[in-house]
Amino acid sequence: MAYDFGSQTLGIKNPFKFDGTIKTLAGILICLLALIPLLHVSGALQTSKILGWGNAIVGLILLVSGVRHTAQGLFQLFRFFVGRSVPTSLAFNLSSSENENARLEQQNNALMYDSAGLHSMLMGRKNTTFLEPKGWLARLIHSVFPKLTFLPYPFRHLAQELASMVVNVLAALVAYIIAYFVVATGLAGKMAQELAMPVLSVCLLFYLLLAWRSATAAMRSNTSSLQSEKGISFAVLIGAAIIIPVIAGLYLDEWLDLSASQLESVSKIIDVFGAWTNLAILLLTILVIVFATVPLLIKRMQKVTPQTEVSEFRENLQESVHPDELFINIENIVLANRRVREVPNRIYRALEPKLKEQVDGKGSFNGEFIIETQPELADESFATPLPLKKTLSLLSQAAFVVGAVLFYFFASQVVDFIIHYSALPEGFSMASFEGVTDKLSTVLTLFFAWVTVAIGANVMQVAARYFWGEIHFSSLLMFMKAEGTFTESKFSTGMSIHDSTRSENVLVRSSITPWIITTRLNTSIFADSGMNNLESPRFIMGMNKNDSELAGIVGEIKAFLKGRESIASLTNEKDLENAAQIYQVNEQTRSQPKPVDSEEQKKLSQDDQAAGFLRQNPPEPD
Repeated sequence: MAYDFGSQTLGIKNPFKFDGTIKTLAGILICLLALIPLLHVSGALQTSKILGWGNAIVGLILLVSGVRHTAQGLFQLFRFFVGRSVPTSLAFNLSSSENENARLEQQNNALMYDSAGLHSMLMGRKNTTFLEPKGWLARLIHSVFPKLTFLPYPFRHLAQELASMVVNVLAALVAYIIAYFVVATGLAGKMAQELAMPVLSVCLLFYLLLAWRSATAAMRSNTSSLQSEKGISFAVLIGAAIIIPVIAGLYLDEWLDLSASQLESVSKIIDVFGAWTNLAILLLTILVIVFATVPLLIKRMQKVTPQTEVSEFRENLQESVHPDELFINIENIVLANRRVREVPNRIYRALEPKLKEQVDGKGSFNGEFIIETQPELADESFATPLPLKKTLSLLSQAAFVVGAVLFYFFASQVVDFIIHYSALPEGFSMASFEGVTDKLSTVLTLFFAWVTVAIGANVMQVAARYFWGEIHFSSLLMFMKAEGTFTESKFSTGMSIHDSTRSENVLVRSSITPWIITTRLNTSIFADSGMNNLESPRFIMGMNKNDSELAGIVGEIKAFLKGRESIASLTNEKDLENAAQIYQVNEQTRSQPKPVDSEEQKKLSQDDQAAGFLRQNPPEPD
């Protein structure tokens, strides 16, 4: 969306300043950490080329990561460029002045609704944003937290993925306990009893890390639709925990014929990596994430207002007005008066009145439209508490720094392992491999610890971005439909032979039945840093009655109808003077009746009196 500058700003400020500050500090700390191996490169090269090059590579990776993280933090601190066309429209905007922005919104799939959907929401008093959860696990979470249904999709995704992580951990641990029981009791065979448990613990760790990584990707992927969260099949998982160890044990007993000493050597090799330390780190990280995000979700759920109320006006009006004039007044006066900061209204269904003229000056008409006023920033009543958001940002960046430290130690151990193994005189053999198992175990433990903490940091960063980036708006959504009939009649004034001016008029009498539905919308959008800062889909979170606004709209329409003039008259001073002069000329030139002298008038009066006396006193018959 273009940056449409205007002197009347919308008052939207950068919400990511605190998060960007903490992220910048975390990036600087990682850059300082990168200096440790880089400063030892020259000295290490004199001792060992492997150590020198290893320090250089590790330092370069840390430096690039730190600079990138610092740049991202600074990017969040930059000015928040907000034009007069933000936020995103609810549906395609048909306003002629916003054609370019409307086309860009449609291309970016940023439109959450369409005009038919908005019309259905107003007429049906419903909110199609609140969709039914999909999947077994999603239904479970929404049953435990009923108000989760009334949150925007990013928060619902976050809650579902966090619940998925917890359920996956619990289910995997149950399956591991069952598999351990099967192996420990000897049901899977002797060979599996010695070798299977370390392998199963590694498989458990891999499964949980992959599930966690997929959950993080799902949180980032889609915020405009509700995703399904089916969970795992407990029956399949438990069945696999029983059957796989038994089948694997039977084949191991048949294929591997090892002596006691050989079995001990193989067991030492398999035990090179103990997954329990990393499982403990994984569980601790999950607990930190849950305790950092769930309180914020609960606070946000407490602030939901899922009303679906509207204000409505329906009435039949008999007025002397042409239908076209009514629609013109509504579009150019009434709706223009509803503008916020003189920003054009968003037109989701254009007003295209249709007149059907019939014979004898009769006809019918109809027209309808849907508009939304420019969304204004709502109050902070919906915002989540600042201390909780700051805590989440601090924990996410602390986890990122800890992950960088773990990577540094992991890379250092890898370099030491390579140096130690390359110094072995006999090369690769079972005996030489057993000599470096401790170092290899440390390397693998640090690797999985680094991956675990890094994924946890990403999860908390995504959650922090959602909580900091949610911005609430308030706007007026209005639907109006007007139908009716009209008739034409002519009337004239000043038709006397003595009148010097005459006015002929065509009177249009309309029977109008307007249907107006309005509501005060509470909408929510998730901001981001950069050019597309407020161009994500906007969600309708609440529909509230606004009787006072509707009364003002109806009052303006009725005032226009009552103030109409049906008779044409002269309002110009010059025209009035000219009409007066014409009247004077007519008075002077008009023929006067012949005057009657006093004697003749007296005689006529006496005759009238005599005639009246005779009528009142008729003569008696003979």
